[in-house]
Amino acid sequence: PKERQLLASLGHHTDEVLNLGYFAPIARYLILYLYWLKSVTGVWGVAIILLTVTIRTALFPLSLSQIKSSVAMRKLKPEMDALNEKYKDDAAQRGLAIQELWRKNKVTNPVLGCLPMLLQMPVWWALYTSLQTAVELYHEKFLWFADLSAPDRFFIIPVVLGASSFIQQKLMPPQGDPQQQKMMMYMMPALFTFMMLFLPSGLGVYMLTNTWLGIGQQLLVERYLKAKAGGTSGEKSKRPNCIA
Repeated sequence: PKERQLLASLGHHTDEVLNLGYFAPIARYLILYLYWLKSVTGVWGVAIILLTVTIRTALFPLSLSQIKSSVAMRKLKPEMDALNEKYKDDAAQRGLAIQELWRKNKVTNPVLGCLPMLLQMPVWWALYTSLQTAVELYHEKFLWFADLSAPDRFFIIPVVLGASSFIQQKLMPPQGDPQQQKMMMYMMPALFTFMMLFLPSGLGVYMLTNTWLGIGQQLLVERYLKAKAGGTSGEKSKRPNCIA
């Protein structure tokens, strides 16, 4: 077995025989942090959850702009639906009309809103490869899992992750063709469910924790922005009207 600590103790960079992908430097630091969390908690499953929470929190500033864009796009959904219906046979004109709607309402293009997500991808991919190659999870028990290195034998993780992914897709801002939106809403949860039928349970713990945190951050930011908008409109309504 390719045990990281044993390989590292041999020297001569023997620990590099573990294939951690293109983002190996990031992955190695994540592994060191994961080992430290395991030494504190004594449970690999809890260490994985805490690691995911830490990284998700650290990367929250990058997610914030994307969430704000999502909230703004949801407010424009009725107008976008009207434009989609009006120009349903003219994709070019529909695109121009939607771009103009975004410009008038000072909404960032959703493509640019995805940039923070792309910046986070190296970290998430490094974490994914770290857990996928973690032989330390072999025969480690956590909750109902008899082995964190093996797929969930009760299929709870695949089902719950698929449902959570569907909820997360529902929270995403509407963009592009309605048929494509509908396809993505069902395709992504189905893909995650299928993947988790074969992936290690430890990886499922990470993916489920990450999805729930993403949903939680989305809902909390939306609630904050809604309260802030309500407070601003309330202050404006209290201002006395000046009659010349």
